[in-house]
Amino acid sequence: MNKLDKPTQEEWFDFWADELLATGFLDEVVTHPDVPTFRLFDGYTRPYGKKRNVILSTTDYTPDRILKWNEKARGIFFEPLDGPNENLHKAYFNPHYGGVGVPKFHYSIGEVKGPTGNQAAYGTKFVFTQKWLWANTGQYAQKVMLAPAKLVKNHLPYLWSETFTPERFLYSDKLHTNKNKPIPYRTIPNKQGVPMWKVRSLAEFIEMKNPTIK
Repeated sequence: MNKLDKPTQEEWFDFWADELLATGFLDEVVTHPDVPTFRLFDGYTRPYGKKRNVILSTTDYTPDRILKWNEKARGIFFEPLDGPNENLHKAYFNPHYGGVGVPKFHYSIGEVKGPTGNQAAYGTKFVFTQKWLWANTGQYAQKVMLAPAKLVKNHLPYLWSETFTPERFLYSDKLHTNKNKPIPYRTIPNKQGVPMWKVRSLAEFIEMKNPTIK
């Protein structure tokens, strides 16, 4: 097991996604520099002699990840954005259906954010960037927060609370006494010793969602 050097939220997300790739729930995860960039605003210029005076510059948005889902993930990890309203909150992700070529597939545009701190994206709060993207392109970018940083009542926004915690997160790089046998965090308690979220493995989550899948 390689020691981690201050992994980012995006890198922790990739550990989560890697388990889905290995088990066939995800077909592909597109990361930088291959993630597409969306034009939100063309800018505004005015003639100035033989040149143009830039009044407002262009605005582009590049999400953190694009997830290409396998159909077996439906009802477990995703419910389609264009599906029945009553199903939308039955899974964490609400992807589009489309893509280039045939066959089409379900895909999610993901923006990974920390549970606290800066929620900005491209100079403004992500919620506005999210609406701007939808208004101009019809694409839905989903904000993904991995796990709460404190005890919360509403766990719906948090990926690991609502699905599973990747196995790599359960092992500490700081507390180990033997580099070959790192000590697991297991419950990830807060200062009061109370777990901040329910820690499940991928297998436990799948069993909870669909006991018929092995």
